[in-house]
Amino acid sequence: MAIPDFLPTLSAGSHDAEHGEACVMEYVSLLAGEEWSDRPECTHPLLAHEARTTNDLLRESDRTRLVPLIGRLFGTTEDSPELRARLRIMQARQVIALLEPESRSHALAAVERAESWIGQPSDDEDVRQAFADAMSFPFASGDLDPQHVEFHHAASRMFPFALSPELEAAEAYALTAIVIAHRIAASGECRADCGNSPARARRMVKDLAGLIDVYDEVTGRIAREVTADEVRELAASIG
Repeated sequence: MAIPDFLPTLSAGSHDAEHGEACVMEYVSLLAGEEWSDRPECTHPLLAHEARTTNDLLRESDRTRLVPLIGRLFGTTEDSPELRARLRIMQARQVIALLEPESRSHALAAVERAESWIGQPSDDEDVRQAFADAMSFPFASGDLDPQHVEFHHAASRMFPFALSPELEAAEAYALTAIVIAHRIAASGECRADCGNSPARARRMVKDLAGLIDVYDEVTGRIAREVTADEVRELAASIG
């Protein structure tokens, strides 16, 4: 679906509704009939975060890659511990896919442990153990360029920001897998060009689509692409 010319220009950052520009999540809020926001209630927070990040990293010429996902992002309101764990597991597998095959075993073991916890009761001690496992996995220096290494180092520090009272062991071990995969990548085992933000962002569009696929699989949602005519009707009804 192309962006109809009566809608704002897709661009980086957050915007005021009357300025003629919108990030991908502001588009979603518009089409969902919500108050203008880059954090609309109609989209799962994890999906919205990934969409905002991807939107802002993409070059102007690449940002239309997100257009086919706009209609799939709204209506993703369900949430559960299993759904969050499955989304995080997919994120872990997406990082693991960047690694040299022979270096994947530790991260894959963490993924398997996360999967084994799905549907199982857990407590704070289980989550603390997952956190400890993640933080104790060693960093090692490699031959990647500094920007590439710094990306993986920064990404591996995300675990503390995800800690919350709602965090259960399945999701916690999925986060552990993400941390381990990024630490392995930073050691020189990454095959992608993660230091190049535009190149990484183009890959993130595909990864975001994969996360939405997981959402649909877990929840049973059947989504379809919103047509330009439907966009026109929505925009007219909102305006």
